[in-house]
Amino acid sequence: MNERTYIDCYAYVGKRGPKDVEAQYETEVLLDEMEWCGIHGALVAHATAKEYDPMYGNRMLLRELKRSSRLYGVWAVMPHHTGEIAKPRDLIKEMQDNNIRAAKMYPRLHRFPFNVDYCGDLLAALEETGTLLMVEGGHLYNNDVVEPTNQVLVNELDAVLTRFPQLNVLLQASRWDATRYVYWLMSKHRNLYIELSTHQGNRAMEVFTEWFGADRVLFGTGALEKSPGAAKAFVDYCTLSEDDKQKIAALNIARLTKIEKLPPPYKATKRGDTILELAKAGKPLKNILVIDSHAHMTHDGAGGMGFVHSMYGDDKSMYERAKLMGIDAICVSGFLAVWTDYEEGNKIVWNAMKRYPGFYHGYAALQPQYVKNWKKDLHKVYVTYKMEGIKPYHPRTLLPYNDKLWDPWYEYGNRMNAYALIHPSPNLVAEMNDIAPRYPHIAFILAHTGGSFRDARLGIEIALKNPNVYLEITLTSVTYRVIEFMVKHVGADRVLFGTDQPMRDPIPQLGWMAYAHCSFEEKKKMFGLNMRKIIKRVRR
Repeated sequence: MNERTYIDCYAYVGKRGPKDVEAQYETEVLLDEMEWCGIHGALVAHATAKEYDPMYGNRMLLRELKRSSRLYGVWAVMPHHTGEIAKPRDLIKEMQDNNIRAAKMYPRLHRFPFNVDYCGDLLAALEETGTLLMVEGGHLYNNDVVEPTNQVLVNELDAVLTRFPQLNVLLQASRWDATRYVYWLMSKHRNLYIELSTHQGNRAMEVFTEWFGADRVLFGTGALEKSPGAAKAFVDYCTLSEDDKQKIAALNIARLTKIEKLPPPYKATKRGDTILELAKAGKPLKNILVIDSHAHMTHDGAGGMGFVHSMYGDDKSMYERAKLMGIDAICVSGFLAVWTDYEEGNKIVWNAMKRYPGFYHGYAALQPQYVKNWKKDLHKVYVTYKMEGIKPYHPRTLLPYNDKLWDPWYEYGNRMNAYALIHPSPNLVAEMNDIAPRYPHIAFILAHTGGSFRDARLGIEIALKNPNVYLEITLTSVTYRVIEFMVKHVGADRVLFGTDQPMRDPIPQLGWMAYAHCSFEEKKKMFGLNMRKIIKRVRR
């Protein structure tokens, strides 16, 4: 089989602000990462065109495009009425003269109304010339100008596509919790396309392809904010046909942007990293222990979890998905258990543990406001159900983790050497620096530490002070190079692989770690060896 070609439809270069000191932005870094991951081309926009002035940034982009024939330009555009940019036909001609492949609009940041009255002339010209329009619609209705991916709202996009039905529009940065809205939009507008770098819903590749066909799903990464390897793995490991995968990986964006000749393959390079090579091939990580330290589960036959559409979140479906990647075990809590009803939710996990012995390891979820008899409830989950983990959850209890209401649970867990998965809270550092020393036999796992460099710094601060604290990576942000940052400061022995499935598909989370610039031995520890040690410590 020939190597599958990949063209990223969603990447940025150039300085931006605010930026973490660790965040990457240089074109050279993007090109190196593309080769590292096996991404053969990328459509790129310039951050200055987004955050400062469209044409100033567009001309900066022209200089960056000269660095490699693998890069294709995307220009920021806006309506001409205020004299800041050329009239539509002149603007599009300049784009064509400079071989610019697509246009992009930022109504919120550039503060103009995204409607037919104001943008109609430009939209009509884009439609007439067959120029692809890219818009970022990461949020549904929050009209917050400081959110960089909240550029186009659902109702605005619907009105524009209704007026210009032949206009090709690519929706970027849509979130996984927007599935029900996006389904409505894509059902109504056949020229609306989507990329899934942030829309990492469970089995989203397969679900959107089933709903709308592979021709309308595109490969995008969100580089260099996000790990390009996470997005690439999403295609490589999904269960679609090779023809569908190739459409998503490159052919769709090539068709929409009139790229006639696909970029060439890279010269073969041996990296000496079995995990990386298996991930590139979309093959299970065989002979490498993989334990998902952070997952949830829905009831049998569930189609969603209240606020979010989420198919295939039951134990059987999660088991099948895990085998695609070579995940050997999952540490799991019931979504219902942390969200609403811990007794019913814990039963769902217990049933999964019985159906798949040794594969599912249960996190017990208890809500102190409802517990009437701690001795009875603790005996049920740890003796009858044989669970091993502790899953307190601040977002739904609103209790600080060092609140005395948790003490009976921590005291029991300390005696059994349990592990506890701790979701972020507003005062996490102080809370953890209080309870971690008081319960030294509990392995405290800080969830979502890889969500940003800020989150990583907070986790690192706690872990360096408390040897029984570990950092778990998962979040949709799949922050580029943050895993390497955590390993640098706390060591690979203290970092854990997790997915948060089925809130999001587990594949991008696996790709994020597999493509990290860490050694093979470091990845083996993070993928499973560290969590195995934590599990083995538990006293039955």
